[in-house]
Amino acid sequence: MDDRPSGSHPASSPLTAFLGGPLPLVLAAVAAWGCMTVPPEVPGALPSRVAEPPSAAYREAVEEGRAIARTLISEERLPGLSLAVAVDGEIVWAEGFGRADLESQAPVTPATLLRIGGVSQTITAAAVGLLSERGRLDLDAPVQRYVPGFPQKEWPISTRQLMSHTAGVRHYHGEEEVFGQAACGDDVQRLAIFAEDRLRFRPGTKSAYSTFGWVLVGAVVAGAAGEPYLDFVQREILTPLGMESTMADIASRAEPGSAHFYYPSVMLNPRHGLQDAPEVDLSCILPAGGFLSTPSDLARFGSAMMGDALLQAATVAELQTPVRLASGESTGQALGWVVRYVPAGPGASPTRIVGQGLGDAVRRSFLSAVTLGGHVSGGTAALATVPEHRIAIAVASNVSGAESVPLLSTRLSDVFVRLQEGRREASGKEQGRAHLLPPRG
Repeated sequence: MDDRPSGSHPASSPLTAFLGGPLPLVLAAVAAWGCMTVPPEVPGALPSRVAEPPSAAYREAVEEGRAIARTLISEERLPGLSLAVAVDGEIVWAEGFGRADLESQAPVTPATLLRIGGVSQTITAAAVGLLSERGRLDLDAPVQRYVPGFPQKEWPISTRQLMSHTAGVRHYHGEEEVFGQAACGDDVQRLAIFAEDRLRFRPGTKSAYSTFGWVLVGAVVAGAAGEPYLDFVQREILTPLGMESTMADIASRAEPGSAHFYYPSVMLNPRHGLQDAPEVDLSCILPAGGFLSTPSDLARFGSAMMGDALLQAATVAELQTPVRLASGESTGQALGWVVRYVPAGPGASPTRIVGQGLGDAVRRSFLSAVTLGGHVSGGTAALATVPEHRIAIAVASNVSGAESVPLLSTRLSDVFVRLQEGRREASGKEQGRAHLLPPRG
């Protein structure tokens, strides 16, 4: 569920766990026997659904983006994928591709609920921002001020360090450690999994991704707010922003409209076949990666984080500024967000992208595969915002380790930035011509 190699963790579904060890590749063929395979489809024939026609003002960008999406989905043989693009706070395009369920052939639509993995951290970061603005949370105070039951460690830990993955709290040892847990009914239960463990390093000296670190951030939110984490997030973020399709992913509570979730059978590669994702209860990692949502809801949230609909501009800037280590080295990791500069626009100039889940989804070697960006069991998601152009893009699939998801988010950024830049240039030329016209009368 992270964006950087330091957060990598081994694939650990029942059929892929062994691939992390030095066993002959021939076993991969045995593991793939009997798995579901998504048949290759001609990109143009890939079924898709829209709730309403895309904005006519963005027709060219949508057509280009749709062609890119179809090609990537077909090449990787994803079961399904959903995306949404917002410009200036308005959804201009939302579309679902492929199947929400391979057995029933139910289609993915813009309303299909998908697992968003580490993108959940941006929501938790917004909760921290609200409490900070209200003077109820000091990002640099020891976490025990808000979570007195959390054991003291070798060194103090601050919320800022937790949010930037520089606190030294460990990551989980394979997905089974988290997904094998019983449901966590409250914020205290979430901490029990790792609370007694030692820190991996002195806070502020290194950067290492930690899902558990963000679980602790959720407990800080609860302590500072004086109420359960989810109650605060629902009332102060989801409801005000109209995110009606965003909710906790709890196994015992089946949500109507959820996709069926899949896991690659071999080497975390959907091209080689799929199996059902293990049934999991993500309540134990809710603040770090346990939400269900739709790309449209995420695009609305991303848009809010580029304006003043939720937080003050100074607060957003603080959350989205990369943190430096004690050595002065920048981590590229901000507080719940990652900041990247990618080529975009007519001149492919470096463009600032702020988001989550933007890195590689999978890293493969000869005999192993590890998940990296935006991953959670049964889903891959990415959220990208381009503040300079007020563009928000969200993409999600119903399979783990989908490399097309982060790639599509950045490709669509380029498509819509080129459109915006072209309009700016045309507007500038038009204004220039008007300036040269002689005055009337």
